[in-house]
Amino acid sequence: MPTLEITHLYIYPIKSLGALAMKEAHVEIQGLAGDRRYMLVDEHGKFITQRTRPDLTRFQLSVHPDGFLVVDKKTGQNKCLCASIELGELMSVEIWDDLVEARIVLDAWSEWFSQLLNEKVFLVHLTAASPRFMKEKYHTSLSKESSFADALPILLCSEASFKALDNQMGESVDRLRFRPNIIVSGAEAFEEDSWKQIQIGDVQLFGAKPCARCQLITVHPQQGTINKDVLGALSQIRKMGNKVYFGQQFVPQMLGKLAVGDRISVQVQQDAVY
Repeated sequence: MPTLEITHLYIYPIKSLGALAMKEAHVEIQGLAGDRRYMLVDEHGKFITQRTRPDLTRFQLSVHPDGFLVVDKKTGQNKCLCASIELGELMSVEIWDDLVEARIVLDAWSEWFSQLLNEKVFLVHLTAASPRFMKEKYHTSLSKESSFADALPILLCSEASFKALDNQMGESVDRLRFRPNIIVSGAEAFEEDSWKQIQIGDVQLFGAKPCARCQLITVHPQQGTINKDVLGALSQIRKMGNKVYFGQQFVPQMLGKLAVGDRISVQVQQDAVY
């Protein structure tokens, strides 16, 4: 039986902006440390994503000694999002069906993004004092909270699943279209759907539900261009009912550190969506 292991780890510090490839990552109650704890919202507090603003791909991130460096590829401007950044007043923000009290990030971050996007926006931060709770059916004994991810804290996809989509497309598809946190090798295509509980070192994750996909995967993660064929091709091989699925969403059950090369043990299986 092939060995299951982690080949890639990613976090997205600001929701819907650029990814950061990591060699290792700590698992916290709300998902991977540093993943989607920040988010852009409009003046009414509604979250902003590449679904309606594909030009958000212009903002790429890199690791900085003090936190993260945000670079605007369009203008060349950059700004450091420090780990010790000051936070301002609470703001009621809307992400899908959830209303959350988040803190406005100071140091002129909202003004910086507003000027570049030519729209009044706010950069907000999710704090432990005002958590975002998941639906009760996805709770584990450890975690009841999520990040600013669309739904659940951690998204896992397999190399084989991507390869199946590549074959359907007739070309390689950029993996970051799907915003994965963990990519693994050694599995069959879409086998991750059947993983109800996995162990990776000290970390234990609960496979809560498959991830329904939308037009976000049609957006090129670096260029912001749209290719509707990606969603069309996926729907040919992964449509169940009215939804198209790719990847499995996980919730932490035991915390610890993950690293590229770590082996994965599937401890409990379940019926997959297909």
